[in-house]
Amino acid sequence: METWEFLPWDRMDLKKFLADYVTCQSVSSDLTLESGMANARKYLIGFFNSLAIETREVKFGKHAAIFAKTAQMPDKPTILVYGHYDVQPADDVELWTSDPFVLTERDGRWYGRGASDNKGCHSSVLMAIHDLMTTKQELPVNLKFILEGEEEIGSCSMPQLLHSMRDELAADFALVVDTCSLDKENIVITTGLRGIVGCEVKLKGQDHDLHSGYGGCLLNPIGALVDLCSALHTPEGLVNVPSFYDEVVPPHNWEREQMKRLPNLDDELKKNLGIKCFKLPNGDFSAAETIRFLPTLEFNGIRGGFQGTGIKTIIPNCASVKISCRLVPDQNAEKIKNLLAETISNLCPKEMSLEIKFEQASNPYLFDVRNSKNETLSRAIKIVEEGIQSTFGNPPLYLREGGSIGLVSMLKETLGIDSLLIGLSTAKDNIHAPDESVEIAMLEKGRKFFREFFPKF
Repeated sequence: METWEFLPWDRMDLKKFLADYVTCQSVSSDLTLESGMANARKYLIGFFNSLAIETREVKFGKHAAIFAKTAQMPDKPTILVYGHYDVQPADDVELWTSDPFVLTERDGRWYGRGASDNKGCHSSVLMAIHDLMTTKQELPVNLKFILEGEEEIGSCSMPQLLHSMRDELAADFALVVDTCSLDKENIVITTGLRGIVGCEVKLKGQDHDLHSGYGGCLLNPIGALVDLCSALHTPEGLVNVPSFYDEVVPPHNWEREQMKRLPNLDDELKKNLGIKCFKLPNGDFSAAETIRFLPTLEFNGIRGGFQGTGIKTIIPNCASVKISCRLVPDQNAEKIKNLLAETISNLCPKEMSLEIKFEQASNPYLFDVRNSKNETLSRAIKIVEEGIQSTFGNPPLYLREGGSIGLVSMLKETLGIDSLLIGLSTAKDNIHAPDESVEIAMLEKGRKFFREFFPKF
């Protein structure tokens, strides 16, 4: 897609906007799709230009971010709106019911890569701002926007961007619509995000692949890797890395009380995830609590040996695994990196050479919503509480989330600003998986909610 035609404001349709946006194959991890990344940026710049909002690209790493701002009024509060235009790969296209880069409507949902994470969710904010500005409503706030293109690969260049633009990005708080709610009636204001450490571990044995007849006199790298991976958890499922849990802060009682408002949450979660049962490493926590309050170590992909059709009788010379750890307050990403590297080194058998390559690292984020000293943010929370109840039918829940958004902790550490995180995704959205989708009603209600939110300042 080379050009886009923006509809007149009274016909600006969310489906049309998102359909064109999803068509941009903005997969940040695939360098062959750089044109899709460029098209997404071009699309966003066209949108902001249509509203006469000052816009430019800012690049410090692989992919540029879009920075935009309305005319700034010194006596008004300032909100920094964050989102990301990059998406996960759709390389498992045979598992999709429809083309992942063509927005398709089925059973009250829009399907497509990025329909939820995060194009769809931040589109609800952009459409609300479009509604307000094209009806000439005066906004009582200054708006700034940062839409990045590296979130799905760890926001690698964002620390440099934040340091370089700290004055331009100054705000009272950030608005982030990139988190999950429990369902379309129970919207979550996210109070905490897990941090992340990601790495690839490679074991190498002999110089080249060998005929499997040599088996029995040397260690197979696949077997060695499987043993190493198995040793990283206890039989109960806890992470078996010394000192891994030392800094973990238990949840507040009020956080656990929030979970009790929905007593059947685990049953619904099991149904949405399509699993038979949970394996819980801590008997005191439910599944819904486990993904919010406990850290993890997970294997994301494993490679080694012959992958083609049929059988090739070899002993491979190497095998590798991709590992990610989700961190909770007050764990520190750098400390966990060191602990993990030390543990893996100790587990590596003497017959193997070891290579560890770390690719992602960000600290967890926790916002004490009940004791905020930020008057503007406290005011925003009250507006949000009222708006969520009137728009979605129930008061919001205040919960931590199991996922990570690296930029949120970076904003706190670099700029000193907290984030108001509102979820328009649910577990049904299949984020990062085939047939990603979003409930149409969630985005339409989100658009209405944000259209009413900004003027109430």
